[in-house]
Amino acid sequence: MTTQGKGSDINWGTINWQWGEANRPTNIEFSPLVDTIEQLSLNAKSMIAKIRSKRSAMSIADMFDLQMAMNKLSQFSEMSTSVISAINTSISAVNRNLKG
Repeated sequence: MTTQGKGSDINWGTINWQWGEANRPTNIEFSPLVDTIEQLSLNAKSMIAKIRSKRSAMSIADMFDLQMAMNKLSQFSEMSTSVISAINTSISAVNRNLKG
């Protein structure tokens, strides 16, 4: 994690935090998180369709693959909710302290 001054970007893997004038954060981009969740959702749906098409020939390996895909989707969804909640809490704390 490095900062370079005015107008620089800090990239924390999936969240892009941009600094504007006077080193005030101006933008938080959540599209990488949303895109990842959409991709994981499509992956889980395709696995369900594959299992559905096999009917009685379904294997235990397919079930474990689906379980792992659903677990990963659940973790990413929970993580994005936690990140947004933490940002909301910090913004509320700053606003509360600015009121005086």
